[in-house]
Amino acid sequence: MSEEMYDDGYQNIVNIDVSQIVTKAMQEKYKDKGPNFKYLCMDARNMDFGDGSFDCVVDKGTLDAVLCGEMSTTNAHKMLSEVHRILTPKGVYICISYGQPDHRLPYLDKPDFEWKILTNNVFKPTISTSITLNNDDKDNPNVHFVYICQKIGVAASSKAGDRGFDKNE
Repeated sequence: MSEEMYDDGYQNIVNIDVSQIVTKAMQEKYKDKGPNFKYLCMDARNMDFGDGSFDCVVDKGTLDAVLCGEMSTTNAHKMLSEVHRILTPKGVYICISYGQPDHRLPYLDKPDFEWKILTNNVFKPTISTSITLNNDDKDNPNVHFVYICQKIGVAASSKAGDRGFDKNE
């Protein structure tokens, strides 16, 4: 996905993976993208980036993977705390997940994070035109859930009860 984003004009992308084998393979595969397209070996629960380093973090399955492992609740909180830390004051965390809102929002909607959360779903791409997609089915395996979590900056946090996105931001 990040390779396609780069080709679409997002020219400063940093990818991380806990596997050194994966990061080395991806570095080699995409070396032609230049110095602003990076693959780094790093654990999302303990990142080497400074506070406020990124405007946006896109997670395509990392939270899901963490939640499948040992000590899932603790590790998910560590990862989300790190994401929150490395985001700028108005930064956005976009989490693309197979997890339904009632299974993901308990991890995302915590007072520690103070973010506005927007939840959406998108149909998974299919190669078969004979599959009928029904968006009303709560357990629909044909959708991904997208959680858009925007940090509430100093100015925004003074708006009592505001949990939606400000169109002027």
